[in-house]
Amino acid sequence: MCNATLSKTKKKGMPVIKLVLSDVDGTLIPLGTKLVSPRVIDAIDAVERAGVRFGLCTGRDEVELNKLFGGNNIGYRTGILSNGKKLKVDGNIVRLTLIEHEGHDAVAQMVKEYEGCFATAYPLNTDPSNPVYCITPREEDIRMWSQRYSFVGKRVDHVPNEDILGATIAVSQGPEVMSEIVERAKAMCPQFDFVLPAADWCDIVPQGLNKGTALSMLLDEMGIAQDEVVVFGDAGNDLAILSTVENSVAVANATDEVKAAARWHIGSCDNLAVAQALYDIAEVAGTDEPPRFMR
Repeated sequence: MCNATLSKTKKKGMPVIKLVLSDVDGTLIPLGTKLVSPRVIDAIDAVERAGVRFGLCTGRDEVELNKLFGGNNIGYRTGILSNGKKLKVDGNIVRLTLIEHEGHDAVAQMVKEYEGCFATAYPLNTDPSNPVYCITPREEDIRMWSQRYSFVGKRVDHVPNEDILGATIAVSQGPEVMSEIVERAKAMCPQFDFVLPAADWCDIVPQGLNKGTALSMLLDEMGIAQDEVVVFGDAGNDLAILSTVENSVAVANATDEVKAAARWHIGSCDNLAVAQALYDIAEVAGTDEPPRFMR
């Protein structure tokens, strides 16, 4: 009688994991990494060979990722790129959203009032050098940022009248100035949201479009349920997607907000904790057993 009762009440295993998504900077790899390590590549390969799809959910776009992954597109054939403005499935772009020009330029003109601060514009039509327009009167402002984020800065006075996929604000004067700039930008252009992946770097995105809203579009395209996804993140631009999924995971170096939002917690990106988690997922692929970090 006792054994029968236990059998009936035994907890059912978790849904089979079909898709893993990871943020890049500060999550999959340490911020400032120039080339993804072989261990990360091998872990992604292991999880995919086990039958689980892998993709990135990142503010970066393909030209940057191509350099970061050494020309290997294994990590971003599928995923959420440019903070949700580009969605890919099996190498194909399934959704593309551009930045509205007039509002973008209005924000850029406001930002350049602040010394050492400027807005950027990432053109849709780009090349491997990763050219980025920097709307600033001061050429010297660009140098540090272009080295930090691996782009070739081109100083301009206004946002060029062409298709723009990405837009950011660079602020070198600290969090108080960043907060002031963001509040002014919100009042000027309610058609945009402003998301901080780092304290001194703010992404400009169409209102309501983020990694979380993009996830539902991606899952619809792939025919995958929300509880069949695992997502890793570390910073403010990951909050929307981590709050959306049941199996959300924060790295140890994540912000306090992200740690509070995530259901599961692993080691630091400095120790390539996501790579180890991918090996753990590969180990239980195709079963309803949880990977080690969820036990």
